[in-house]
Amino acid sequence: MRKIYVYEDHEVLNLEPIILTRPAFDLRCGAFTFLERIQKSFPDAEIELIVRDELKMVTQELYPELTVNPTLVEEGLWILGNVLWQKEDFEKISKKDYQFYYNDGVLTAAYLRKDIGNNWLKMGGPVKDKILACPTISEIKSKVIKYLWDAVNLISDAIQVDKEYFQSTNSKNKSLDGIHLINENNIYIKSFDLINPGVVIDASNGPVIIADNVKIQSFSLLQGPLFIGEDTVVQHHSFIRGSVIGPVCKIGGEISSSIIQGWSNKVHYGFLGNSYIGQWVNFGAGTTNSNLKNNYATINVTVNGNVVKTDELFIGLFAGDYTTFAIGTTLNTGTNIGPGCNIVTIGFPPKRLKPFTWFLNGKRINANEAKFFNSAETMQNRRGKSLSEAEKDLLTRILIK
Repeated sequence: MRKIYVYEDHEVLNLEPIILTRPAFDLRCGAFTFLERIQKSFPDAEIELIVRDELKMVTQELYPELTVNPTLVEEGLWILGNVLWQKEDFEKISKKDYQFYYNDGVLTAAYLRKDIGNNWLKMGGPVKDKILACPTISEIKSKVIKYLWDAVNLISDAIQVDKEYFQSTNSKNKSLDGIHLINENNIYIKSFDLINPGVVIDASNGPVIIADNVKIQSFSLLQGPLFIGEDTVVQHHSFIRGSVIGPVCKIGGEISSSIIQGWSNKVHYGFLGNSYIGQWVNFGAGTTNSNLKNNYATINVTVNGNVVKTDELFIGLFAGDYTTFAIGTTLNTGTNIGPGCNIVTIGFPPKRLKPFTWFLNGKRINANEAKFFNSAETMQNRRGKSLSEAEKDLLTRILIK
C-alpha cells in the first residue's frame, strides 16, 4: 500500500489566524478541505499526518483513523497540505521516482527514501525547517496557499477542480415553481426541495455547488463560482457570489469572494468581501468590512508579526475561531483578528488584534478565560456539540501565550 505523509511546513504561521486552531491541510478552499482533496485523489493510500506539536491532539480528534506525527516513517510520498492540487500534478507526483516538486520556490511534494524521511524528522521535520537532501527538481503548476488571501483568490479554480465530484442538476428541475436557474448544466444541487420559490441561481460565471440539506429562503440570488456546505441556511434576500461557505452556517446579507470555514453565523444584512472566516464566528447585524481602499492603493496586512505588502487591491477580513462582532461593527481593509476576540466599539477597530483580545469602546482588554469558555461551550451546545478536552487545551495555550 502506498504511504503518503501530508505535512505542514515551517512557514505555516503565515496562514494565521485560521491555522492557530487547525492544521493547514484542514483549511477549506472549494468544496473540500485540502486534505479531503488529497484523500479523494489517493483513495487506496495509507495517509499519515505531520503537524505542529501543539496541534497533535486536536488533529487526532479531527482524523481519528489516521496516524498523527509518526516517530518513524517508511519510504513514501510527502505532500504539502496547503496546496490547491491539480489532477495532472497528482498524476506526476504519484510516480515512484526520487524527485522534489516545487511551485514558486516552495517544496510541494517529494518521494523520499526511508532514511531521508527519518533524518528529516530527527532534525525537527517539515514544521521546523527545509529538507537538506535535494535530488532531481521538477516544477509543477499547483499553487501553494502561502497566505489566506491566496486561498480567497483561488476560489474559482478550486470549485472548477471539485465540480467533477458532483452530479449536475437535470432538465426536469426547470419545472420547479418559482426557482430560476441560469446555465443549468453548471449547477449541482443535492436537496432541491429545500429551495424556496423566488430564488435565482446563476452559474454563468462559474459552477454553483449546493451540498446536502441546504435551505435557501426566498428572494436570494446565488452567483457562481459558489459552494455552500451541508446543513447551511441561507436567509431570504441574500446575495452570495464567488464564495465558499462551509457546513452548518447561517448566512444572510451580501457575501462576495469570501471563505467561511464552517459553523459560523452571518445571518443579518451587511457586507463581507474578500475575507477568510474561521469557525464559531458570529457577526452582529450590520457588520460590514471594507475590501478596497478609497485611494485604490494596494493593501498591507500584518501576518505572523510582519507587515506583508500584498500587491492586492481587494483584501477584506481574516477572523479566527470564536471571534464575535457586535452590531454595526465596521472593519478596515486587511484586518487580521485572532481567535477568541470580541469586538464592541464605535468606528474601526485596529487592523491587527492578537488572539483573545476584547476590544471594548476603543480599549484592548485580555479575554476573561472563564467567560470565554462559557461562551464557547454555549455556542457549541446550541448546535448539539461540546468542547473536547483537546480543544480546551489548545485554546488555553493560545489564550495564556
